[in-house]
Amino acid sequence: MTEKISLSKQNPRDLVESPGKKVPATEEKIHERRKRPPRKSYQRKTDIYVTKKSNFVGKLRQCEKLLRLEHAEIFLHGIGNAIPRAISLALQIQANNPDLYGVEANTGTVELVDDLHPLTDDADFDEQKRRNSSIHIRVYRKVEPGQLVAALKSVIKGRVSF
Repeated sequence: MTEKISLSKQNPRDLVESPGKKVPATEEKIHERRKRPPRKSYQRKTDIYVTKKSNFVGKLRQCEKLLRLEHAEIFLHGIGNAIPRAISLALQIQANNPDLYGVEANTGTVELVDDLHPLTDDADFDEQKRRNSSIHIRVYRKVEPGQLVAALKSVIKGRVSF
């Protein structure tokens, strides 16, 4: 006796393949398949690009919030005139909590392409290639998330005088 299953009535995801035929899945198998492993958000990283015009206090708050809540490390990137601002930002993060955060820096050179637009209609578009210095700073959490509460308490005790 063959059993026919109408695919129009059921979601194809709710079918389980058994040898030779597809049969409807039980509710347990559907829910088991939809479960996802818990996300380890503290292992994520993010890139923050610092410019000469970016708000220093706003970037500082953004970086500290990311490090405190969900990220194990962040990368600050600065090019040209923004390099001193990126360095100051990383050092300020570390100075606010020296026991919690560490800093590593790498310098380099990036190649930039400038598009030159003609001033008259009969001239052609042109490109100019140039090099500019860059910095990439890794700000990372020294303490594991489980030890973070104890480290924060020790920092608070050190700052509070009785």
